[in-house]
Parts: sequence; structure tokens; C-alpha cells
Amino acid sequence: MSNLPFPANASYLSVKEVADLFRVCPKTVRRWIASENLPATRLGRDWRIARQDLKALAAARGHAGLAHVL
Repeated sequence: MSNLPFPANASYLSVKEVADLFRVCPKTVRRWIASENLPATRLGRDWRIARQDLKALAAARGHAGLAHVL
């Protein structure tokens, strides 16, 4: 399996982990959350994104290989 920027059994990922996975900056991930393209849960000042929601986002953006890995 490929080197993922998070543990294989993680249910929720941080903004930085998602940014590393999609190879975008964390600000872009926060924009996806703000525009409601990516559902997320706020924990204090941080955001957590469910792995299922990442699969849906990857599939919607045409990253079938990435959706499969998640």
C-alpha cells in the first residue's frame, strides 16, 4: 500500500492530512469546507474530516485511484 499521510485506521483526518493527500495547501481545504463542498466537524479551532466524505470528494473530483486507497 502507498505511504499515506495518516494512519491506516484513522476515521477522521485533519486539514493538513487532507491537504497532503490531495497535494493542495491547507487553505484550499478550508475553502472547500467553507463552501460546503467538503463536510467537516469543528473541534475547538481545528477541523476534522471523515474518511467517507473524502472518498466522496475524491470520486467527485475524478480521483478514482485516490478514492480507492481511502
